[in-house]
Amino acid sequence: MRIAILLLSLIVGSRAGFDPAIVSSIQSEFDDFSKANSGRGVKLVLGNRKSGDQQVFQSGNAAKGVPVSDKTIYRMGGMTKIMTGMLTAIAFEEGIVTPDEPISNYISEFKDMKVVESRDGQTILVAAEREFTFRDCLAMKCGFSYSHWGMGTLRDAATISPGDGLLPDLASDKCAGAMTTARDGKLVRSDEWVKCRSKYPLIAQPGTRPFYGYDYDVIGIALARAYKVDAETLMKDKIWNKLGMDSAFMSWLPAGTSPKGEVADLYFKAPPATAYSQGQSPSGMTPGTMYWAKDVSNWDPEMWNLMNTFDYETSSDSKYPGVSGYGEGAMMTFEDFAKFLISVVDGGKGANGQQVICETMLKRFLTSTIEDNEGMGFIPPLQYLNSGSFSRQSEWRWGFAGRRNVELTKADGSPSHAMLSETSESVGQWTGIFGTMFKFDTDSGMYAVGGENTFSPRSGSNQAGLDFISKNMNRWIAKLTMGQPMAAVTISPAVRDFDDAAAAKIQAEVEKFSSSNSDRGVKVLIGNAKTGEQRTFQAGNAAKGKPVSDKTIYRIGGMTKILTGMLTAIAIE
Repeated sequence: MRIAILLLSLIVGSRAGFDPAIVSSIQSEFDDFSKANSGRGVKLVLGNRKSGDQQVFQSGNAAKGVPVSDKTIYRMGGMTKIMTGMLTAIAFEEGIVTPDEPISNYISEFKDMKVVESRDGQTILVAAEREFTFRDCLAMKCGFSYSHWGMGTLRDAATISPGDGLLPDLASDKCAGAMTTARDGKLVRSDEWVKCRSKYPLIAQPGTRPFYGYDYDVIGIALARAYKVDAETLMKDKIWNKLGMDSAFMSWLPAGTSPKGEVADLYFKAPPATAYSQGQSPSGMTPGTMYWAKDVSNWDPEMWNLMNTFDYETSSDSKYPGVSGYGEGAMMTFEDFAKFLISVVDGGKGANGQQVICETMLKRFLTSTIEDNEGMGFIPPLQYLNSGSFSRQSEWRWGFAGRRNVELTKADGSPSHAMLSETSESVGQWTGIFGTMFKFDTDSGMYAVGGENTFSPRSGSNQAGLDFISKNMNRWIAKLTMGQPMAAVTISPAVRDFDDAAAAKIQAEVEKFSSSNSDRGVKVLIGNAKTGEQRTFQAGNAAKGKPVSDKTIYRIGGMTKILTGMLTAIAIE
């Protein structure tokens, strides 16, 4: 019989930042990319919380004649969801809402929803079997979907409940999706959007199938109502202000204020005319030519509504503005987003020492919300290039994806870094529709965020900057960290036999104690759950004339509390 004895050894490394030569080499790649792409701006913030290192790589322009800098504010798009996921965990921790509580407790318009189904070639409406919950929203299982995925059942839903008849200011296809704009290009308010969207049926029964959609926008509206504050203030109070994310805002600023930085313009290549639904390019644009968005005066409202939706609004109306806020609408510098990632890899604590979420809830935040075989396969496989997308190899967690489908290896074939390992539970990543991306690894402390601001490939454009970073990030991480000591706790592989002779000596000690104490009964079990080994040592009597045995029942006393603790954790879950 063997018992593995695990020897813990603390390996402490000292280093004075990343190797300057490697940093310079990577920066040269950024410069070369920008020069080869008409001065296209691209940026990456990469760091390691355990070692304290952080490096910024950037080149090119963020807007016409404006170089990328530490003041450049980017549209984060879908990367907003991970912050919404953490805010939801905080709300659970504070007891404001609970995971299995119906969303309709806070958004009454979503009570008694209908579901669209196809039966025998006919599209019909049926009653939802139950209401959808916060847990459903986190897992993208409400039965909602972004309209721009082109789901047939969603088009059927729009046919059944035309949006123009519900709220004249909205076009039906925009109402069905999260990126909602009125016909005048203005962001609609959340109450207007809820009124419109609640009239549309769900495209699946709640809790049954995951669809990438505006579940997180719904969470934002519900949490704002639960806390009785506007959603912008809620995110600032609970996360952004605590972490010192001074540039962050949610697509809206009070009248008389301006962003704390320069908002990046959208830089894109005009697609061919055939990429448009009407077969025509917006006037003033030459297919295949690079443009700054602000230089194009005549936008096709159907194809380019994203520009209006995600360009921030300034007004005196403090009411939560665009419904896309909590799913797509965050805007900030990459340096500020890195501050958020530091809290994720450092147990919920920011670089400034502020604890924004307890470690227990952070662990839940990092867990999967859908089963391994529940892929959101309707997303085009190239949508996120090499940054990953929903698939049967990527787990959706609380606003981001887990498992990776790419792994960088050393020359000998061994993994170079836990970051992006397909089998690692410590990694997370996601991208934004406007060409941004992030990755992190809680085990190593690594984090990275970067990209550009441009239009999505869905509009027929390209995202060369995102592609450049996505394809090379693993290699850069490996170059910066490989062969350098990192502060970490490691487990030694040293194992020695726990042989019969050693066991006999321990048993002899137990027997000696018993005989020296009038055959007093004593018993101890020693085991290792990882190896499956367990050894029992016992001697003496458990009662008068009854030897200690495997049938002996003991009063556990205060040790009961640990069982109660686990039961409480189960109840909270």
